Amino acid sequence: MEKIEKIVLLGHSGQIGSNLKKRLKIISKQVKCLSKKELNLEKLNSIKKILDKIKPNLIINAAAFTKVDEAEKDRKKCFKINVSGTKEIADWAFKNKCFLVHYSTVYIFDGKKKVPWREKDKPNPINYYGKCKLESEKKIISSKCNYLILRLNWIYNEKGENFPIKIIKIIKRRKKIFLVNNQTGTPNDAGFISVMTIKILKKILKKKINPKLLNLSARGRVNYFDFTKKIIENSKGKLKKVELIPTNSNKYRKYSKRLVADRPLNSLLNITKLEKFLDLKMPNWESIFVKKISLLIKHRKS
Repeated sequence: MEKIEKIVLLGHSGQIGSNLKKRLKIISKQVKCLSKKELNLEKLNSIKKILDKIKPNLIINAAAFTKVDEAEKDRKKCFKINVSGTKEIADWAFKNKCFLVHYSTVYIFDGKKKVPWREKDKPNPINYYGKCKLESEKKIISSKCNYLILRLNWIYNEKGENFPIKIIKIIKRRKKIFLVNNQTGTPNDAGFISVMTIKILKKILKKKINPKLLNLSARGRVNYFDFTKKIIENSKGKLKKVELIPTNSNKYRKYSKRLVADRPLNSLLNITKLEKFLDLKMPNWESIFVKKISLLIKHRKS
């Protein structure tokens, strides 16, 4: 990839995008952050026209339909944003020799494997969100544009919708909480993801080597039950003690009428390729999380 002159960031108000936009000037002085109003992935006919006006040579797509349960109900919208919108961007990137960075998800896998998922493992999504994200990967690859796909898992941030924010609200309201203990993953701070994204891009620019596909995650593993315990333990008394009741995902689905999408039991990502590419050992998720817990509590909505 040649020198980056102009960057377009999509999804700049999201968990990753809001962290990423603070750091992109490290690699380019010209950064255009497009809001949903300025570039709406549902308005397919306008995407190429808008990109034609800006003419970026790097597009970072941090925009997506990410509500996993709602995706089961509003499939048309999920497909249009995650698949059709991504295809339009990738096709434009190919025709204009533009580099595309796209965030994908561990939800493209079925979760049945006992060890962390590698980049080359065969996908088999078990919910509609995962199916759309897998399809978006395929659209990018078939477009023949110059791309980097970064697969993520269990993202959190002090703003937005994510598990820690939701559970902090629930702790405030309830005395007893049922929590899934058979789904395992790695909580990843959106700020950490954005820092690593910049490191990866700088390495690609410097060494002229593009790994094309990388799992991006911290080290370590936890289930939702133990994660909630960690949240309370590290709150320094700011969160009250509640009764936490462990349950498996099947029982939880019966308990929670709102939960409609299946989730992988194993959402762990193998990061050997990432660590080798950056020549770095990723930190453990807990070492990052303990520094963020006070912000998560502070920014919760009452």
